[in-house]
Amino acid sequence: MANQPKAGEMLVGAYLKLVEECEIVAYGQHSPIEGEQMEVDVIGIHPGGKREIIVCEVATHLRGLGYGSSRENGEKVESKFRNAESYVSQVFGSSESQRYQFWSPNVPPKSMEELEKASDQFEKQSGCELELVTNRRYSKKINNLRKVASSTYSQRNELAFRFLQILEHLKE
Repeated sequence: MANQPKAGEMLVGAYLKLVEECEIVAYGQHSPIEGEQMEVDVIGIHPGGKREIIVCEVATHLRGLGYGSSRENGEKVESKFRNAESYVSQVFGSSESQRYQFWSPNVPPKSMEELEKASDQFEKQSGCELELVTNRRYSKKINNLRKVASSTYSQRNELAFRFLQILEHLKE
């Protein structure tokens, strides 16, 4: 049984669909192999000639990451992306273009240092960049999504986006 995506995951999925223009957005994808713990929060797919897979892990903790110490935060994120990379390799193979992103609205400075180390380590091991969409970058991307929400009225089958549309079109 599929779980309902969390609010932060829905915002990221809406961003992928409406700003990045991914044709397909999927939430809470799990490894098809029984017993494996691999899971990805949000995946966006640009179809076409050379498909691009955008793999996102999302931590919408408003008071920091909440995985423990700064070091534990970095280790947890690094582990999530090792698993995500394994999942993507199993499901899509290595022929697809892949982008990895970690989204979180509030990452304290010491945890940010650890995330940057984890990002560097991930890139060394996988050959793929791990973009840290945190703090100001997170705000900038969500503000871009809000701009799209304020400029359209039609339903887009993304619940978080619909909430933003309603808020952006409130009458004073």
